[in-house]
Amino acid sequence: MLILKLLLKMILRTIRDQNAVNGSSLYKLLTYYTNISIATAYRKITDLITWGYIARVNKNHYLITAKGLIAMALLCINKAVNDDETCQDTILLLKHEWDLDEFDNESIRAYLKLLTTKVSSYGLDPLQVLPSLGFPKSVLLLVPSNLHHMNSRTMLDLMIEELGNPNEGLVMKAQGIIAKALMLLLPTTTLEDGCRAVTISGRVIAIKCRAKGYTLDSRCPIFTRSINTR
Repeated sequence: MLILKLLLKMILRTIRDQNAVNGSSLYKLLTYYTNISIATAYRKITDLITWGYIARVNKNHYLITAKGLIAMALLCINKAVNDDETCQDTILLLKHEWDLDEFDNESIRAYLKLLTTKVSSYGLDPLQVLPSLGFPKSVLLLVPSNLHHMNSRTMLDLMIEELGNPNEGLVMKAQGIIAKALMLLLPTTTLEDGCRAVTISGRVIAIKCRAKGYTLDSRCPIFTRSINTR
């Protein structure tokens, strides 16, 4: 695992500086920092390619995949990687890969922490589950089991209730990302004022409106006025 983490860190640094990875340099750097042989370095890089963490574009050109970025981000969140610069680069690259550039890095971290908490509650290893799910499909892990009992509550209320009050701050930070993921996965309704919403059994679970952007709080004032005047 140490060798794999080091490989990912080097790839991220090279992507940041050169927008590409030279295969020969990657082998040399790995052998320099770990004192392993070229043959072992080759096998480890081959393993990363097989597992889908990096991809070979051509003979001397490698890129880290979305799966690799998720794995690296999870290692950063769990403090298995303590290199702040590498972790920052990972979040920035993952944010771009997921088309979430309108959100800040803390929102991305909050979303990943919520996913980690949920998967761990099932007794599963987030590193084995989340990299393969990706975005937006991973949001389905966070959908509350009591969704059909919304009554007067919002999706935001239900999610905080299901994930527990200690995670309320994370839900608030990540709600925009969660709402966007749900709107990418599920059919939406567009209102006359341009607001878009996902509804289940006539109840709004995610919305994008002019006042709040992407949100799980259906108490958006513009959306409410639109509903009342239809």
